[in-house]
Amino acid sequence: MIKRVLNNSFYRRQLLLSSVIGPLQKRIRGADGVYITDTDWDNLIILDGCRFDLFNQVRAKLSLDGELTKRQSRGSASPEFLKANFDDRSLTDTVYVTANPFEKWVLDEPFLYTDRVWTDGWDETEETVLPETLADRTRTVHDEYPNKRLIAHFMQPHVPFVGETRVNVHSDNMEEFRNMMLGSDGDGEFSLPVWEALSTGQLETELVWEAYRDNLLCVLETALPLAEDLPGKTVITADHGNSFGEWATPFPIPVYFHPRNVRIPSLIEVPWFIPPYEERKSIIRSDENITTAPQSPADTTSKPTEDTAQTADESVVEDRLSALGYTE
Repeated sequence: MIKRVLNNSFYRRQLLLSSVIGPLQKRIRGADGVYITDTDWDNLIILDGCRFDLFNQVRAKLSLDGELTKRQSRGSASPEFLKANFDDRSLTDTVYVTANPFEKWVLDEPFLYTDRVWTDGWDETEETVLPETLADRTRTVHDEYPNKRLIAHFMQPHVPFVGETRVNVHSDNMEEFRNMMLGSDGDGEFSLPVWEALSTGQLETELVWEAYRDNLLCVLETALPLAEDLPGKTVITADHGNSFGEWATPFPIPVYFHPRNVRIPSLIEVPWFIPPYEERKSIIRSDENITTAPQSPADTTSKPTEDTAQTADESVVEDRLSALGYTE
């Protein structure tokens, strides 16, 4: 099993980029970027894996009204972004609604309240949290905490692609790795995820870009109305981008997906879009973090509790991350 993993050139390259090339880039260029909690917003909508040029292309297609600028993220992958912005912080004026499982692993409850939608809002067919599910939960949390800064972390346009163009290629690599760690050989078969298939030429760049764009269109169909509904100043941004074979300059190594620590424009240049807004929220900081989840009396839908979050099984986290294309 270990030999099969080591013989996979795609994952060897990802490891090289994250562990060697990326840290060297940081030494050469630094790791500057925006600290999002220090910027001016009432509501922050995070799109997962949305590079600036893609958002700019879609913004023009949709003729979106608002101000778009380019910002530099502090991470080229979700764990790096989350730690750089939220780790060791006491954000008792902020609530966080997330479809991204990495938060559970890399953060130690920095927010007043966290709604881990990936624990009980996961779509087993699509193998992700769908945009409308995340938006519905965001509205519920906002109703419970109207005087807090609100972060809604969508999973799209990150794979799997759930828009009009579908080119998802399932990977059993994480399951195989878990079987190895548990002492089981598994079935021994490896299938190519999207980014590996792209890197080997088995998928065309134009097709994957189309699916990536359609995934952004899919999430914006939900995120833009959410931004309009939420009172106050809303910013739409991304945690990182995605690379389609751009080189890890100054090193002549092509980059696919979004390996950690890599500082190239396709991965760290993200949108900062401000739709029109009127009045601002009145933000009130609380003294301590909430230990129970909100429950609206008018809403009988089951909401996640803090106990649910605390007891989320690690295998569930791994399964979610595997479905999203992660093998580390």
